[in-house]
Amino acid sequence: MNAALHDKPRLAENEAAAPSTGERFVFTRTGADSGGQVLAFDFFVAPTGGVPMKHFHGKQAEVFRCRRGELTVTVAGETRTLRPGDEVTLPPGTVHALVNAGTDEVYCEVEYRPAGRNEEWFKLMTGFVWKHRRDPGMLDLAPFINDVDIYVAGPPRWLQRALFGWILKPLAIALGRRRRALAAASEAYGRPFHW
Repeated sequence: MNAALHDKPRLAENEAAAPSTGERFVFTRTGADSGGQVLAFDFFVAPTGGVPMKHFHGKQAEVFRCRRGELTVTVAGETRTLRPGDEVTLPPGTVHALVNAGTDEVYCEVEYRPAGRNEEWFKLMTGFVWKHRRDPGMLDLAPFINDVDIYVAGPPRWLQRALFGWILKPLAIALGRRRRALAAASEAYGRPFHW
């Protein structure tokens, strides 16, 4: 885990991070700024970091513009390396994974269209890690995941929604996991965090 994240007394409103995956987000345009049309951010990935899990966004398109380093992107089973100046657009429903296989930090400009709730999601997860010094578990994610347009590749989307929405979400809420995650994000960002 990234000790620098934990050393901060508060997190900046325009930042989020996933220390275990080596990802850092600096938001440059939010859903609030764009009427929900776009979420744009500077995306930094440490060596060996990224999102190696194959996943997709049901209603969102993603654009990656590589500015520094080399980002390995697997799309529909084909692997491609983005280098400075390269760009890839992933239409909604495109299964993909991202990894920094190089030795230098990767920097990409990223856009999600529409914005969805991804900014809040990244901040919620960052706040949880900042407060609890560990990644959130499945029950910590369950109260929120169905509100975010992300699915793992493999199980049908309806099954994932049912598992989280009908089984794990009520259990997580009963166990206080939703309240705990929101409290952690509120403390990390120094403001009430609502979902």
